[in-house]
Amino acid sequence: MVECPGCGSLLLDPRPTPAALPKAYGSYYTHQPPLAENAVLQGRGLLKSIARAYLARRYRIGVAGPKWMVMLALLAWPLRQQLDYHLRHLPRGGGRLLDLGCGSGGFLQRAGEAGWEVVGVEPDPTAAGVARQSSHVDVHASLDDVSGLFDVITMAHVLEHVHDPRVLLADCHSRLRPGGHLWIATPNISGPGHHLYSDAWQPLETPRHLVMPPPLALASLLRDVGFDEVRFLKRGRGSAKRLRASRERAMALGRRSWMVGPLALMVDLAASLSAFAGEELVVTATRGVR
Repeated sequence: MVECPGCGSLLLDPRPTPAALPKAYGSYYTHQPPLAENAVLQGRGLLKSIARAYLARRYRIGVAGPKWMVMLALLAWPLRQQLDYHLRHLPRGGGRLLDLGCGSGGFLQRAGEAGWEVVGVEPDPTAAGVARQSSHVDVHASLDDVSGLFDVITMAHVLEHVHDPRVLLADCHSRLRPGGHLWIATPNISGPGHHLYSDAWQPLETPRHLVMPPPLALASLLRDVGFDEVRFLKRGRGSAKRLRASRERAMALGRRSWMVGPLALMVDLAASLSAFAGEELVVTATRGVR
């Protein structure tokens, strides 16, 4: 990848053409049912019980647990931030939601359980088939097939996969109701993982990842296409998987590397204190009411 001298974004060069890009997804994690993705809602143990109690109270998913469990979740802010990320910081009240790049449909399922009217878009036909089966909702092959306006549009690790993020973000803006908001998660190239592992950093994921903007460039892009109230949110826990994969790549290249456990603990703590210190950027942006 090369760095844009103007905005600091990482750009894949050369990159696959739009026609050739689907070949990069012949085998991909979204081709499997979203069992692990929704595992927080299942199983035993105090931590899972606390998580379920918080999700029931905040997002109306499942059966409400004891109030003391909700209080523990509120006090354990790294856990609470992880759970809010899991539900993509959905506002209260419900409405119409579009998940763009819905993969195997795990979030469609969760948002539907939280009372939202959900629609998915997934261009990968294999993943789209899994999503339809797991979520039992409409999953379209293209944004062009979707009609109507939405209260919320979400994109979890989608922006880095598209050839022209500006066009996509402008399209999202036009499909939101006034006051509606866009939620984005994307790799943080300004975070510790990229600095530590360089070209072995797993989220570079060539040739699938084409464009990866730093925080300032992403905020500027959102404002340029018309969004207001651009806010970066704290990610909380969740770095271990990416750091582990990055360490394995670095060691395969003969490089010495940190042990993942202590590193992930430090990164997660930093990500619970700062929106810019984790392995991911999480940002919301609002369409103005005028």
